Amino acid sequence: MVDASKLFLNKPDVGVKTYIIVPVEAADSLLDELVRKSLVEPIPLQEAAKEFEKIKTDVDMATRTSRLVDELSKRLPRTVEVEIKELPWDTSEALKKLLVELEEVYKTVQALEIELGRVGDSIEKALAVEKLVESLSSSGVRDLVLDYEGPYLVIKTLYGGREEVEKLEQYVVRALAKLDTGSGKTIAIFLFERSVFENIRSQVSRLEVVFEPIRSGDPGRILAEARRLRGELEARAAGLRDRISELLLSKSYEIGLAKVLSETLLAKIGVVREALESKYLTVIAGWTLRSRLDEVRRIASRFKGSVIAEESQEPPVEFNNLKPFKPFELFTEIMGYPSPSEWDPTPLLTYLYLTFFALMFPDVGYGLGLIIGSRLVLPYFVENRETLDKLLKIATYAGITGIVTGILSGSFFGSLLGVYISSVIPPVLPSLPPRLGQPEDIGVAILSYIGLALGVGYFVVSFSHGIGLAKNAKLRNWNGVLFESIIILLMISSPPAIKTVLGFNIDILGLERIAPGDVWVKISIGSFISYSIIKSVLDRPFGVLLWIFDILGVMADVLSFVRIAGIAVGSAIMAELLNSMIVGAVASTVSLSILGFVIGFLLAITLHMINLGLSSISPFVHSLRLIMYEVSSKFYEGGGRRINPVGPKSFVVRIGGE
Repeated sequence: MVDASKLFLNKPDVGVKTYIIVPVEAADSLLDELVRKSLVEPIPLQEAAKEFEKIKTDVDMATRTSRLVDELSKRLPRTVEVEIKELPWDTSEALKKLLVELEEVYKTVQALEIELGRVGDSIEKALAVEKLVESLSSSGVRDLVLDYEGPYLVIKTLYGGREEVEKLEQYVVRALAKLDTGSGKTIAIFLFERSVFENIRSQVSRLEVVFEPIRSGDPGRILAEARRLRGELEARAAGLRDRISELLLSKSYEIGLAKVLSETLLAKIGVVREALESKYLTVIAGWTLRSRLDEVRRIASRFKGSVIAEESQEPPVEFNNLKPFKPFELFTEIMGYPSPSEWDPTPLLTYLYLTFFALMFPDVGYGLGLIIGSRLVLPYFVENRETLDKLLKIATYAGITGIVTGILSGSFFGSLLGVYISSVIPPVLPSLPPRLGQPEDIGVAILSYIGLALGVGYFVVSFSHGIGLAKNAKLRNWNGVLFESIIILLMISSPPAIKTVLGFNIDILGLERIAPGDVWVKISIGSFISYSIIKSVLDRPFGVLLWIFDILGVMADVLSFVRIAGIAVGSAIMAELLNSMIVGAVASTVSLSILGFVIGFLLAITLHMINLGLSSISPFVHSLRLIMYEVSSKFYEGGGRRINPVGPKSFVVRIGGE
């Protein structure tokens, strides 16, 4: 089943950066196959060197991120499931930003852990003091000194490894108290001579237990203070652990995303890096269209190779249209290739171009002449076979639509043969009277065609702004959405407003049946004023001047469609003048004879072919102008680059002759 978007606003086929890893001995054969089928646009050598250097950098970055994710994950207080709904299209850039963010998180966590370690040491010392005081209190000690520095003696409470404490014991006058707290740790109260203490102060300070409020006193009071202090420290430690947990949980999505991205990147380009560093493997790098990636994989697998593809910034594109629309890609190409995120307007432009052309070229005979004449004339002017085929198909489609509108307007070389069509099928489109007839009849036909052209212009321009609105909404350009919405509202409200104020019956939507004309006048004026103010404010400084051109531009776009009527009526008038000449010449020669028929036939063919040659250029040029300026300019930018795969080229040259 055909994708509906291919019938209206299509999506281009976007290129992906492709790395083909293949054994060295198979590389030449693989390249020949890729070139034969035009599958890969190679990356230039200088750019490839940069790409390979970037691969090495990305692998290092992904490896660092993976280690960082492991460090942060094991610090999470519980198992967390993170749902990653969509990966960023630029994996490398997204991972780079995540790495910077998570490194800051890790630094913060490390700082908190260092502080938590200090608090933990203090808790451990407080607990050791409690055990020592409880032990001394149970032994009948009534007065206790934990810390004292006098002119001759110094008392210090030390806590640390058993060997460290015993090493300092050799310098003491006396060990006032000593207790093994378990896990190889000892707490002791040592009495030093002042002179000896000064020599070993630095060693003592590493193990010293300092609690300012409880240097000495009753063991019961010291025990209570130690317990209170330990409670405060434990509360502080719990707070630090909570801060670490909250920070890590708040970043769980980023940690999960970094895990996925780093693993994805390593899985993709880690192999490429290994291939670059191997003497048995080689890497072919280039751009491949996404639609042909499976074909590249199949070919690579035949040569025992593997393919790694990744999205990249500013990839090349290729048109991806159905066969009937391909000739009209010439018109889109004039405005530029669609960017990867942009709609390809070729299908829409095909419909509109043929519609405009058919309305400018409504004649069965001229339509047939265009189909035949293009095949006879174009090969002498267009050497490129592909371009020639496209132009011939465009001329054929245009000729067919001209035949349809010729039938609907009763025109076959004007009224020369058109009268026979009109006798069978009443004209639907405006048409001139046979051999121009009465002036008032000509005026009615011309005004009718002008009205038809303006009506077509009104709907097409409104529709184009509607597509512009959809595009801005897709890109989340809310200023653009606002501007287009006001323009569309102005276009809807203006016809009934003009009818109310000026009396012109142009309310083609019949909106006066919904609301009185005065309401539409107010809406139209309000839209006009709103657009001028908003444009001036949001698009400073030039919006103050440009808003008037936007408003007048809408009117100019609609009026530009008058050219449809001008070209159609001009060609029709010329055809009728020629018909008058033909009829007059035949009548003056010999009536109802074979000679008269032959002369009339030759005159008709000759004069109408001359008119065909003159009148077929204007519809081609002006239809193209309408789709470029009055339609595409509202929503199409054409900022893409066409992919240029290496492949066999064919050339057409002419030799011989003069």
